[in-house]
Amino acid sequence: MVSRRFLYSWCNIGQAFSNGSIQFSHAWPNLVEVNIDYCNDLVALPADTSDLIHLKKLSITNCHKLLALPEDIGKLAKLELLRLRSCTGLAKLPGSTGNLKMLKSLDISYCFSIKELPEDFGELISLRELNMRDCSRLQELPLSVSNLEHFEVICDDETQSL
Repeated sequence: MVSRRFLYSWCNIGQAFSNGSIQFSHAWPNLVEVNIDYCNDLVALPADTSDLIHLKKLSITNCHKLLALPEDIGKLAKLELLRLRSCTGLAKLPGSTGNLKMLKSLDISYCFSIKELPEDFGELISLRELNMRDCSRLQELPLSVSNLEHFEVICDDETQSL
């Protein structure tokens, strides 16, 4: 049986990603779930992450050195959950994030460095939940958010005014 889940916790996998020794799309073309937690050297995901056409859940948590997601992450047409909790070095979401039409839940809680969300954020037509607790540098939500229906924001006192 072929595994459809990729789980890494308390690891140093970033070097394997950066030198190309792990290529998701070739090794696991039918991957539906990726969970990465406490990977201390993860700075970026492999460029081919966006080629995982079956991916439904991408969870990256407590990876404090993660600086960026692939610019073409919007190619993940089946993605339903994007969890980036406690990725304190992550400064922004790629512009293509608005192309994630199946995304139901986005968790950017404790991502202290995020200052803004992509302008086309309101294009996330399936989004039902945005968890943005402790996003203290986030100044405002894009105007396009008003396009979203049946949408719940989970926040704290600091981000509630947004």
